[in-house]
Amino acid sequence: MSPILLLIARGALIVGIFGTLTSGVSFLLAFLGGLHFRSRRNDQGNYSPPVSILKPLHGKEAGLEENLESFFTLNHPEFELIFCARSLSDPGILCAQEVARRFPSIPTRFLASGEPLWQNPKTFSMSLLVEAAKHEVILFSDSDVRVGPSYLHEILQPLADPAVGLVTCAFRGQPAGNSSLLTALTQTVEFSSGVLTANLLEDIKFGLGPTLLTRKALIREIGGLKDMGDLLADDFWLGNRIADKGYKVTLSTTIVDHFINYGSIIGGLHHQISWMKNTRCSRPAGHLGSGLTFAMPFGIIGFLSALAIGRPVIGFWLLFAALVNRWLQALLVGFVIMRDKLSLSFFWLYPLCDLLGFYSWAASYFGREIVYRGERYRINPGGVLVRLGPL
Repeated sequence: MSPILLLIARGALIVGIFGTLTSGVSFLLAFLGGLHFRSRRNDQGNYSPPVSILKPLHGKEAGLEENLESFFTLNHPEFELIFCARSLSDPGILCAQEVARRFPSIPTRFLASGEPLWQNPKTFSMSLLVEAAKHEVILFSDSDVRVGPSYLHEILQPLADPAVGLVTCAFRGQPAGNSSLLTALTQTVEFSSGVLTANLLEDIKFGLGPTLLTRKALIREIGGLKDMGDLLADDFWLGNRIADKGYKVTLSTTIVDHFINYGSIIGGLHHQISWMKNTRCSRPAGHLGSGLTFAMPFGIIGFLSALAIGRPVIGFWLLFAALVNRWLQALLVGFVIMRDKLSLSFFWLYPLCDLLGFYSWAASYFGREIVYRGERYRINPGGVLVRLGPL
């Protein structure tokens, strides 16, 4: 081997060792964050104000009927459900109306937003839902979420503290079909690991779309939702705006199920790349650092470079360390902390999820166009959306 190639191989080995160490630290922090998360109980109390549950809809994805029905069967003394789509003929609205007919005792309303006035049509629908809400306490929840009967009682208890401005929930990815399995594992393990780590190191300052519980007064205090109308991650920015006003954002110990409806592994990958592009444009430094949380790419780099310089034992140990790291992360974070049975059954697949996650991270640095709700957008610096038109 020439001196230059030898130098490159040794440099790659150092990168492999360094990345294996950083991914190990990342896993350890996620697990410690999970233990901290599991040590808390925030569902104690009798705080039970009336609640307006607000649901933007767009089309009818797989499992929508069951997802919506789980909100009609909540154990809570008084709540209303309000749905909004671009038109009342939207398949999602029609599905919600069908479910509502089975629960005539639950106050339910349906809104049509028309053509959105903002770049993000979901945020525009959310603003209309806030205006229509009858109650002071409001809950935004995505259409692909399924909850248990005690969900509302559990997430409400932290909001009894006036210092708490928003309550949000971690979530498990649930596949709508076999093609969504890898995406579901990634959401449960990789995404949750980041949330649990953030919650361990400091109070989180963001929200998660499956659960955004707050008060109408705080929406007014942050100036409404209009200044978020051109941003993609409405959940993140809503929590961020509320935290900037000095209120606490609390991660509930309740975990909800998020059903994956991206159609195929490729569809799930495109979705992941789109959201990573948004993170790159919105929080470039943090997104760059997240590349060090992946284990398998560094294990493979270390393995190949060690073979190239005649140190196969070191290479095999680095690859083995990366595999064990990801298997343990799937078992300890996915199953033990998130109580996800899929993570127990398919933990052996998680190294592949890690590789696909790294691919999505790398791909996010190429181009700024994404597809969101059937339309093409460009993401400008700061996460600002520019609608380019339908597909």
